[in-house]
Amino acid sequence: MADTKAKEATISVKVIVDKVNKRVVYAEADYTFVDILFSFMTLPLGTIVWLLEKHDDKKFEGLGSLKNLYQSLENCPESYLPTEECEYMLLNLRTLAYDHCRNLKLQIDNTEPLKYFQCDVCRKGYPIKSVFGTCTTTKCITYGKLVDKDVGFKKTDVCVSGGGVFVSDIGAFIVTDDLCVMPYTSANSIRLLTDHGITDQSCLEDIKLDMGREEVS
Repeated sequence: MADTKAKEATISVKVIVDKVNKRVVYAEADYTFVDILFSFMTLPLGTIVWLLEKHDDKKFEGLGSLKNLYQSLENCPESYLPTEECEYMLLNLRTLAYDHCRNLKLQIDNTEPLKYFQCDVCRKGYPIKSVFGTCTTTKCITYGKLVDKDVGFKKTDVCVSGGGVFVSDIGAFIVTDDLCVMPYTSANSIRLLTDHGITDQSCLEDIKLDMGREEVS
């Protein structure tokens, strides 16, 4: 039987390597890769901890204190919180740029879209005060009933202009090993080679890397 599973999207970058010193000088990428890098700025701190704790990498041990804070909230007794929704909200934060990030070629943050709920009375459309919630185990502050009826708000349609989500598709970019991003120009390329003490371009090698969601994250 043919494999009907959709092939995972990938992004290609060209890495410029110094063969003599065995180091990466910079990478050349298009707007799709830079869009993803800039999208990291939209992630809530709790989401970053949640994503990185999935990776068995010693480099992330510096996040130990933040991980402890995250787990402390997870383990906090319900009686110490004013409502269960407080815990849910802090552990499942959504960025204001969530709908924009849905347009990225690779989805790094795979959290579920935020849903809104109402109680039976508010859902019927004639309450004194209509109340919305994001956690189905809390009660309506007006009528005391569970806020468990999905309002059914649809995803916001975000108009993306210029080809990209956060950057335009008019040109290529240079990305350095320490995540400095700049437009790809001859001047920037030469400056980076000079900064690395490279005067003979014959020692350079181009390597194409195809990256999926796992590699990027």
